[in-house]
Amino acid sequence: MKALAFGEVLWDIIEGKEHIGGAPFNCAAHLAQMGAEAAIVSAVGGDGLGEKALDEVRRLGIQSALIGKKTDHPTGVVMVSLDSHGKPTYDIREGSAWDAIELDRSQMDAIGSEEWDVLAFGTLAQRTVSNIRELHRVMETAAPKELFFDVNLRLDYFSPEILRDSFDRATILKLNDEEVPVVSEMLLGGEYLDRQFCEMVEDRWDIHTTVLTRGKEGASVYHGGRFIHVPVVDVQVADTVGAGDSFSAGFLFGYYHTGDIEKAAGLASQVSSFVASRSGAIPPYDENIKKILKSISA
Repeated sequence: MKALAFGEVLWDIIEGKEHIGGAPFNCAAHLAQMGAEAAIVSAVGGDGLGEKALDEVRRLGIQSALIGKKTDHPTGVVMVSLDSHGKPTYDIREGSAWDAIELDRSQMDAIGSEEWDVLAFGTLAQRTVSNIRELHRVMETAAPKELFFDVNLRLDYFSPEILRDSFDRATILKLNDEEVPVVSEMLLGGEYLDRQFCEMVEDRWDIHTTVLTRGKEGASVYHGGRFIHVPVVDVQVADTVGAGDSFSAGFLFGYYHTGDIEKAAGLASQVSSFVASRSGAIPPYDENIKKILKSISA
């Protein structure tokens, strides 16, 4: 499996400690840990945090050649606060390097020379006009088999225009139960939930699969008129940072290898529950997760 992600590489500051993060980065890191060839299009600053970020990218097995270095921008930082249930809130610093992603010709040629199975993107990295333009260039050059849009709403860094354009381009959609009514009001003119929302998405866009995550209630997946539900694995939650991104990776990996939405969602649930039971967004997998991944990709 060959996967490309577009968007933020940054440092989450949680209880005074630095943790490498960013939703597309987390997704790429989990895909790499699962055994996929994963790369990310992003940018870091020409500072110490930028060098440290690149070291982490390489350590986690993500290809780093498509990450630019912006000497006139700082590496992205997000201050994360956790509530008593481990649920995060974010203070996302503006003017970061990942707000100004820019690929040179050689990097774009490198993208065009590969056959990509999936390109994953979200809303946050589209908060600047220049990033939107670069994302579209990458999409056209990569020509992936699937375009995975993880809505991932953050603060007010989204708009009906960004959502509509992203829906127009996506083939697989993921959002959580809190995002569904917001997106439904913006794009469908009313509050449509669950299966009805998925059916309307399929009717209006070329999106063949919609994934709805529900936290402790598990996840639902709609594909080709079939609507299934997968329960969450019962674990003691350490924090939920990165759990949704690991779900994305698990679903994409499972769907690529099996073509079965139920198996893909089951893998995603196992992986995301494991991640929620550990501190940090990208914990090393235990033997049980490795065994499940091996059976899926065999």
